[in-house]
Order: sequence, then C-alpha cells, then structure tokens
Amino acid sequence: MSVMTGRVPRAFLLPVVLGLGALSLASASAEPAPAQRAEPEPVAAAAAGLPFGFYVGDEQQPTTSRVAKLGSDITFPQGRFDGSLLGLSGKVPITGKLAIPSTSSYFVSFRFMPATGTVELIPDGDATGTVEVKTGKTTNCKEVGTALCGDSDVTSKVFIKLSNVKVDGKVLDVGPNCRTAQSVAVNIKALMPLGFPAPSVKATSTFATPGFTGCGVREDLSPLLTGLVSGPGNTLVTNLKLRCVGSGPPPNGCGA
Repeated sequence: MSVMTGRVPRAFLLPVVLGLGALSLASASAEPAPAQRAEPEPVAAAAAGLPFGFYVGDEQQPTTSRVAKLGSDITFPQGRFDGSLLGLSGKVPITGKLAIPSTSSYFVSFRFMPATGTVELIPDGDATGTVEVKTGKTTNCKEVGTALCGDSDVTSKVFIKLSNVKVDGKVLDVGPNCRTAQSVAVNIKALMPLGFPAPSVKATSTFATPGFTGCGVREDLSPLLTGLVSGPGNTLVTNLKLRCVGSGPPPNGCGA
C-alpha cells in the first residue's frame, strides 16, 4: 500500500482489508430465585455465537491495494478473518479478528528511483458491523449458491507500519515506529456464503489514508511520507473464501 519515493520513502498504503467479522457473547447463568420471584430468562445457547472463518485473498484475486497518489499497487499474502455472528435471522451484529502477513514491496518512485520496504498491518481492535442473514435458494443466497448467506457491512481498522526501507539500494532509516497516526478504516460490503460448498466472493472498498507519524531517526520523515501517500481515493480488492463455519471439527467446522 505504500512505499517510499525518490530520495525519500514511499509509504505503503493498505486497507486492507477486510472483511467480515463476528460477535462472541458469553453465556450467563443465574442463581435459583426464591419461589416468589420470577427467575431471569436463561441465555440461549445461540448467544455464544456462530463461529466462522474466511481466507482473505486467493490465487484468483489476492488482496491488492491501489495507492491513488502513487498510481501503484501492493499485494499481500493470504490472510484470515475469524469471528462469529449472533443469530441466524434478520440483521445481527458480528465482530472478528483480521490477520494478514506483512509483505515486502517494490516501487519505482519519481518514475526512475527504485524503492523497497516492508509493510505491516497492525489491527486497531476488532472488526465490527452487521450481517443480514438470508436463507433459501429463492432469496439472494442463490447468487452465491448456498442455503445460508448474509449481506455484510463490516469495518476493519488497521495501522499501517513501514520498515526496512531502501531507496536506490541504500538504507533509509525510518526507525521502529513509523506508521499512520490514525488507523485506516476499511468498510466492506458483500454478500457472503455461510454454508458449503461456497464460492469465493469478490469484495472491494475505497478508503482514505491518514498521515504518518514517528518516521525517521536523524530527521522527521513523517511529513514527507504524508505528502507522498496520504489522502482519499485508495482502493482495496480481494477474494473472500469461506474456510469454516460452526463449532464442528475441521475441515469445514471451526472447532479444534
């Protein structure tokens, strides 16, 4: 997502994205109440949530971010999104955890200066949102070919960290704390399969990259990176592939 440029670095912008989330709610039990007092309603087993997991990116469409200011793409290795959703009918909350490996990228800054660096995505809390659960082949689920699916509206937030920067083969010391000052918010809306067999689903998002902070040891490089990379109009595209659903055993269940 971003990298360095010219005599300077080119930030790596990454949304990234992505995805989908789920909500884990703990079950509760109440002590027996006196005969005269009404006992509290027991928490349904479903309150524990329906676990699921997705691969983020596949061979057909790896997770790719387009940096608008640089006119360049960055591709990330396959990641995972694991979470759970509460309920199997109507609009339900979800939350989950996104894990995408760091990646090394290469750019030609100013159209002639090669620059490389490592981009790491650091989650800023869990992804959160909602899923409107749908069932049956006569509903929108026919678009993904499963009996259970959901219209997702999920936002993931990540800090973009830059390290191991080299410009024209020479080390550019950005220090150990070079990252966006605020987390990048990436919103994903997609119809997701929640049953097998499940096809990959393409998801896209447009996002803004915040300014950078903490970049540079001998001098402050944060303003430079901010000017080169930060701004609106960046895009993220990836394929989401259902990995598991439910608490059963693998390979299609998310249980241990």
